[in-house]
Amino acid sequence: MKAAVLIALTCVALTACGDDDNSSPAASGGSGTSNNGGGGTGSGGTGSGGTGSGGAGSGGSGGSTVTLRYETKPIASDKASFVTLVNGEGAKGYRYLGDYFYSADNATVSIFVNDGTAPTYTYQLQDAPSDVASFVTQANAQGASGYRYDGPLSYGYLYRKDGGSSSTYSYVSAALPTSQAAFLAQANGQGQSGYWFVSPMMVASGSGNLYMKDNASSATYTYEALPQASNVADLVAQANSEGAKGFRAKGANMFGSDVAWVYVKDQTQSPTFAYQSTTIQTAGAAFVQQSNNLAAQGYAYLSDIVTGGGSASFYFKPTNCTGFLCTTLNPLTQN
Repeated sequence: MKAAVLIALTCVALTACGDDDNSSPAASGGSGTSNNGGGGTGSGGTGSGGTGSGGAGSGGSGGSTVTLRYETKPIASDKASFVTLVNGEGAKGYRYLGDYFYSADNATVSIFVNDGTAPTYTYQLQDAPSDVASFVTQANAQGASGYRYDGPLSYGYLYRKDGGSSSTYSYVSAALPTSQAAFLAQANGQGQSGYWFVSPMMVASGSGNLYMKDNASSATYTYEALPQASNVADLVAQANSEGAKGFRAKGANMFGSDVAWVYVKDQTQSPTFAYQSTTIQTAGAAFVQQSNNLAAQGYAYLSDIVTGGGSASFYFKPTNCTGFLCTTLNPLTQN
């Protein structure tokens, strides 16, 4: 089963875009191959959710303390039920990550994470826009009200407001780069102005790269892009090398004929990130147990990754880190 949520609108990573009539209307992950942890769609990760909740752990030592707890809920049956579900969980401080299918359970569940960074989350859905310009207009209108773009769903475009935050958000789009060098020039240019690379996007017949600025933040961003590692061990080594320099993994992206792993650094901080890989879980309860056990050691879930030399679940441990780069993000887009 492939991911349904982002397939219609983003097509970026190594796996091919596609559709699956069996996917949940709000799904953002799936079973089988990796979502590559990158800014795009394709086949979803095997394990990204689970049943129930587990223990908590702290991470980000030296910066703010992030407490991670994962839980899952049965998927919603329709749009209204979905909005009720995510807002109900948001009221308890749980942030929506996506819907994921587990082959061992033969079931799809919605996964949420509580990392302690916001007391509540409020969600709303907007109608799918007709083109890129209309989407940017929509995102900026929502951003001015404090709602951050969360992702495209079959139900509509999802936006999230973090309780206790005074942030507003601004969005711009840019042409899809045709090479790794062109991407770095574009992303670093936007990053110097405080714009974070969200992901490539496809809206109707249009496409582009999406960038977001938190108007309450002074953060600026710099990016590096390295060749795709050929196996899990090499990818862990690459990520740890970048992490030691303060770069967090964003994921694999394709730029024309170039394929590269993108890493990002908040230039206003001096964090480090340590990475490790472990077995992909095909049952939801096993994923939750694994993730919460690692959370107790300060590790946050990144994504399930497939390389030419194997696959694994990836986790990272932030140190001296504050903000959204320190925690679990959407496993498909890392946003």
